[in-house]
Amino acid sequence: MPHPTLEQERLDALRALRILGSTPEPHLDAVCRIAAELFAVPIVLVLLVDETRIWFKARWGVEGEGIDREGAFCDLTIQGQAGIPLVIPDLLGDPRSADSPLVVGQPRARFYAGVPLALRSGLNLGTFCIMDRTPRPDFGARETRLLGELAVIVEAHLRLHEARVTGETDAARRLMAEGALRQSEQRFRLLAETSTDVIIWSDLDTTRRYVSPAIRTVLGYEPDELVGTKPLDFVHPEDAEAYGLVLDDLTRARIDQASTCQRYRRKDGAWVTMEVSQSLARDPVTNSPTGYVTSLRDITERKAVEDALRLSEERLALALNSGSDGLWDWDVVTGEVKLSDHWASMLAYDRSEIVPDISSWYTLIHPDDVEHSRRTLADHFDGRTAAFECEYRLRAKGGHYIWILARGKVVGRTADGVPLRVVGTHIDITRRKTDEQRIAHLALHDPLTDLPNRTLFWERLTDEIRHATAHATRFAVLTCDLDGFKGINDGFGHPAGDLLLQTVAARLLAVVRNVDTVARLGGDEFAIILSRIRHAHDAGTMATRIIEAVNRPMAFNGHTMSVGASVGIAFGTGDTHDAVALFRQSDAALYQAKAAGKNTYRFHNPSAETARAVPGSLKSEMREAMKRGDFQLLYQPIVELETGTIAGFEALMRWEHPLRGEIAPSEFIPLAEESGLIIPLGAWVLKEACRQAASWPAPLKIAVNVSAIQFQQISMEETVLRALAGSGLPPHRLELEITETILMQKTEAVTRTIRRLRDIGVRIALDDFGTGYSSLSYLHQFDIDTVKIDRSFVVAMTSPRTVTIMRAIVALAKNLGARVTVEGVETRDQLDLVRAEGCTEVQGYFFSPPLPAEGLVRLIATGPSRRAA
Repeated sequence: MPHPTLEQERLDALRALRILGSTPEPHLDAVCRIAAELFAVPIVLVLLVDETRIWFKARWGVEGEGIDREGAFCDLTIQGQAGIPLVIPDLLGDPRSADSPLVVGQPRARFYAGVPLALRSGLNLGTFCIMDRTPRPDFGARETRLLGELAVIVEAHLRLHEARVTGETDAARRLMAEGALRQSEQRFRLLAETSTDVIIWSDLDTTRRYVSPAIRTVLGYEPDELVGTKPLDFVHPEDAEAYGLVLDDLTRARIDQASTCQRYRRKDGAWVTMEVSQSLARDPVTNSPTGYVTSLRDITERKAVEDALRLSEERLALALNSGSDGLWDWDVVTGEVKLSDHWASMLAYDRSEIVPDISSWYTLIHPDDVEHSRRTLADHFDGRTAAFECEYRLRAKGGHYIWILARGKVVGRTADGVPLRVVGTHIDITRRKTDEQRIAHLALHDPLTDLPNRTLFWERLTDEIRHATAHATRFAVLTCDLDGFKGINDGFGHPAGDLLLQTVAARLLAVVRNVDTVARLGGDEFAIILSRIRHAHDAGTMATRIIEAVNRPMAFNGHTMSVGASVGIAFGTGDTHDAVALFRQSDAALYQAKAAGKNTYRFHNPSAETARAVPGSLKSEMREAMKRGDFQLLYQPIVELETGTIAGFEALMRWEHPLRGEIAPSEFIPLAEESGLIIPLGAWVLKEACRQAASWPAPLKIAVNVSAIQFQQISMEETVLRALAGSGLPPHRLELEITETILMQKTEAVTRTIRRLRDIGVRIALDDFGTGYSSLSYLHQFDIDTVKIDRSFVVAMTSPRTVTIMRAIVALAKNLGARVTVEGVETRDQLDLVRAEGCTEVQGYFFSPPLPAEGLVRLIATGPSRRAA
């Protein structure tokens, strides 16, 4: 227990603060928030300790105003030396704290670190502490130092509070003295001569007529030495102009009171900071000004504390916001730069190897970055930016350069605004820069072959057209499809198909020139830009070399694989201005090559293109249809049988061909899967369906079909999350309809994908149930939310065998917690039959055909045209 005498002095000092039970302090709450984030702890407290109670002056992570003192860790902390932290890594394992109610009861603390808070030596008024519910054996010297520095900030705020309390008391006394002065000069002199503040009476021309004896202590003058003088003769030159304007307003009675702060010269020549309060005196009868009273208080010490606190907070905030220990502190006047240990270690230097001067710093900056960093710094110095922030490279000890994010701020200026001091941080962003470069590369390159992708291909083609226009050169575009690629995928699997595509990419690169471009546009489709050719036969020769290179067999797991190549060629000249039209010509020539028996090449022939049958171009036209927006979504309602209301809609894709009219999904979906277009097409469907569903009232759901090929993509989850995030649709309102083809893969990746999608709330439906090989087993293996019974069952429900199968499906699905949706209900009799078998939801033409998005508004408002009642 503490010494009784010291304990009484401590309690007296605590009461003198008048702070127990006072309102929250935003600055102290901010320190608690910073500490909680910095140390990743749930509880941070600023505590004040009286005889029996511990008061929460600021808190983070707890409620209430305080706790009993008995059994609290703060009792141990305040008995320590001021500023010395008490750290207990495991409260339960320490005999001093193991039985504490804060350990055995709420908040069940297991870690504690606290620093005594003292205003005077030996008198610890409270603590600044952090607590965690798990032990923290890794809480080391660095963390202890940071905790101590935060405690210094808290102490500084308490000292400011003490100064404010003292100031309020002194201000009250000063007001009483000024009232007495107006009543009687005798009472004025008596009060002035007993005050610790300097009291001065001045005429309206600012000549001093009376100076109180306190001037001896504050400025070192005798009172008589200052009688007859004027204040501006003693004010610092940098403060004189602003203070002169205040005096002018006061003596001309434009204001009655003024409070300022400026530097005064002591008799020994030193400058001290004074808090100056002035009040205009008026004649009680005429109310005309007669002079003014000035009160001077020396606040040099308080000002130093405030400046130090502000600088400390700015440096701490900057360090915490940047998340780095690479700190620097630059004295602009001397050029000296103080660097933290982490700053040097980032560059692999010893501290002794770095000259602490700004000139040596600039020698480390990459020559290409010096001018940019100087301009950015000048912008901050001149006030054009609130802070200095610049990315540049610094030379490490090994001679290589690392990327640095430099942040800083001017924390001291002269009266003229000239920077005196800058503090800041350096963060190593080399990895981020590398990632940015890698992401930029991935955005323009195919991840499988590392060839330029479609985006970069179009950029290169546009650049080639510009060059041909400017220099009257000629070039060629070659479109290449692999003949027999689907057979490789089906026969050997996707790993073999991937290896084949990578091998073909390498062979194409080997036969073209460095100035040419080889791109993979998707699936088994490649494109080549032959830059600046002289003769048409150059392109033919290159096409022959390409076909020969692709034809060479390749090995896979002891097997031999081989494919062919069909190539279409179109030429561009200085008169070419339409990259899309040129590519279409090349694509048309490709199909002419395929029509000629494959594994050959053809130059673009407009007449042959005109004669070519439309069906043969369907795969090629799908790409253009996507660009033109020919694909659209229709929505068919899903009706809940129990209530007769709409539960949601299924999104159905349609293709309106400009020549052939509407093309059935059964015709174009397989082509999209074969060409790889199903990936971007499926992503568009998902994005558009979610966007539309987000405008519907909750809880209407949207059901979207997902291809097996989509599910094989690594980015499937990312595609779903991006669609949800972009639309704002809650995950539980999205239902992905998958088929047995997906589940038959039985890969760990498919299982993980389904599980993670369900974890975020997305529902999974098993589409076309009962038409595959082993559907019943999948209900046990996978978590399925909805089972969709194919319309073929509805058509055949007149058969008792079909009814028996459907009844078994419904019973099994319901036992496993899944809903049952029946597709293709077109008559009242079919509706009555599926209702009798206990199905949950139905959809079909009986209620509504698929409708465009704009046709859903009335349907959602009124319900299906024929109620399910």
